[in-house]
Amino acid sequence: MADPRIRVGVDVGSASHHVGIACPEGNILEEFDISHDQEGFGDFFDRIERQRETLGLPVSVAMESYNGHVRPLDQMVLDREYPLYNVNNLKLARFREMFPGAAKNDPLDTRNILKMSYLNDQLLIARGVLQLVPNVPEENKKLKRLSRRRRHLVDEKVRVENRLKSDLSAVCPELSSITCSVDNLWFLRFISSRKDLMKLAGMRQDSLLSIPGVGKRYAGAIQEWQKQAKFSAEVTYVGPMIIADAKRLLEIREQVADLDKAMEPIAEKSDLARLTGSIPGFGKTTSTVLAGEIGTMDRFDSEASLAL
Repeated sequence: MADPRIRVGVDVGSASHHVGIACPEGNILEEFDISHDQEGFGDFFDRIERQRETLGLPVSVAMESYNGHVRPLDQMVLDREYPLYNVNNLKLARFREMFPGAAKNDPLDTRNILKMSYLNDQLLIARGVLQLVPNVPEENKKLKRLSRRRRHLVDEKVRVENRLKSDLSAVCPELSSITCSVDNLWFLRFISSRKDLMKLAGMRQDSLLSIPGVGKRYAGAIQEWQKQAKFSAEVTYVGPMIIADAKRLLEIREQVADLDKAMEPIAEKSDLARLTGSIPGFGKTTSTVLAGEIGTMDRFDSEASLAL
């Protein structure tokens, strides 16, 4: 017997989404496209509500996401208290292989999603294609967005650091040799203290000591380099790139520190972050990242599910 509810299937795209609404028996009531904006979202919910009022039945929504474009529609669905299901793309692909049809397109995918929603509890091959999306505590949603932003910045930092190291090696290898890491704060501040890279070779001791982090030890290392400072011909156009990268690394470090500071009070409110933080060896960053990515333990049927 069919589950008495209206089923909504959404194939998510970057600029628009294809939507199908089906009755409990699986027959499609209407099919349409919506734009990825507030007007499109309004049309989406207006159509669903009209069908809900006409049939007098509850609603469930299944969405096949595309990169991050499922946001913010997924949260809006949860806010309406419609059960929301995420489509497991790998299992949906297996279903397509077993029941081949026309070439892949948005309307076909939407109908497949609706078909899976109807067959999910009735056909073995369909089970697991749809996964219920639980409501995640607000603090863990915030941690997810902030920790992912942090990870992107850290990834960028590695790329910029490698580029800076390579450019310094080409323009003035002796300059990079005065530090064990080009990412050292004092070194980045020194590199970015002048608009012209070659002018670093003529900086006086009092100017060096005025740079935060450059004490007598590092000022002495810089002065030793200044005695033999040489630059390749590339310095005229690569020098500004080196200075720009040094400034960007300083910015990234500051932005990461700001994110860490912003996440700390949020993590204190998160039961999951406190739980993972109590595990020996798990620091603040790891526990906040895990809390954000896991969201809620309600997503998992067992410990094995979490491990996978």
